[in-house]
Amino acid sequence: MPAHRRAPSLLTSGLRSLGESQLQTQASRSASLDTAALGMMALDAALATILDGIGAPGPLRIATLALICLSFAMAARTLRLPGAEETGPSLADMQAARETQDEEQLEETLLEGLTKAVEINKRELAHKDASFEAALALLVLTAIVELIGGLS
Repeated sequence: MPAHRRAPSLLTSGLRSLGESQLQTQASRSASLDTAALGMMALDAALATILDGIGAPGPLRIATLALICLSFAMAARTLRLPGAEETGPSLADMQAARETQDEEQLEETLLEGLTKAVEINKRELAHKDASFEAALALLVLTAIVELIGGLS
């Protein structure tokens, strides 16, 4: 007699779908931050090259170039920080659990794995966001210093 398989509840299916959607959103956000950091590094390099080629190097110009270097370093740090690398429980683990757990326990294990991955990614993305925001703030400060220098 075949074993009766219970279909996952509507709530469980909805929670699983929500977890998967959040993981996809986090992965996209992580990739966007990496792309933006690369763009900022290119902009920093271009600005440093332009500023190095114009005008006499005074204390304000040196400060501006130092800020650009700091912005570049923070953007590079953003790239090096881990992003949304957690994509849920591993398929191998879920296959192994399938042999020892019933359907209800398996659904619970899957939901726990998704929840854990979402929380880990949330923490990692918070660090990545902060690093990128610092790089952007330094670049804005660079523009302000250069504008003040142009007014003097």
